[in-house]
Amino acid sequence: MRGIYIVGNYPDKDSFTKCFDAVISAGYEFVEIGVPFSEPVADGPVIASAVQEALSSGVKAGDVLAGLKTLKKGDAKLYVMTYANIIYSYGIKQFSDDFKDVLSGLIIPDVPNMLHSYFYDQGFEIPVIPFVTPESREEDIKKAAGLKGDFIYFIGIRGITGGSVDLSSPEISDRVKQIKTFTDKKIVMGFGIKDKTDADKALKVADGFVVGTAAVKLQKNTAEYTSFVNSLV
Repeated sequence: MRGIYIVGNYPDKDSFTKCFDAVISAGYEFVEIGVPFSEPVADGPVIASAVQEALSSGVKAGDVLAGLKTLKKGDAKLYVMTYANIIYSYGIKQFSDDFKDVLSGLIIPDVPNMLHSYFYDQGFEIPVIPFVTPESREEDIKKAAGLKGDFIYFIGIRGITGGSVDLSSPEISDRVKQIKTFTDKKIVMGFGIKDKTDADKALKVADGFVVGTAAVKLQKNTAEYTSFVNSLV
């Protein structure tokens, strides 16, 4: 289950669409689209800078979301990574009604697993993907395994996006094995995967990966971006 994270409509809508199409053409199983938000607390410097540049150039969250329905995703799954305030402002039920037929899931880094039920209680029908980290307790992993979503997002590093992770570390492999004792869901590695070597290591440990920072760095150059996403598969 291979995926790429793309900042929506960055550096402009045309370039974003070309990058998206390149990911689909390369055969990735899913795309994670980041909706620009002014306080991206989980994003490292590269993604945060891209988000700020997008916002400064006039990119609106509503425009990114509206464009989801026009993307040609083929058989790939589409996920949105955004922050709770975007959904609250849009309207929880309205967001669900508008995008439940487009999205396979939603990734909300500032909403802990234990609060996913708040959205479902409001009639939210889009699965919110649960997170597990190296610090997650066994009881938290069990709870995450029972939540909605077709995979568990395993954050292999501590902190924000763009850091480094030792995918050969026993800590990583042991934690993935532990998660798998509680669920049949796919385990997708995120944060810290930068190249083909990392991607291959991730697939030996888990069921998939998502590359963010390394890809976002190239979104302004669609030729280099296309070459990069092709190099990972």
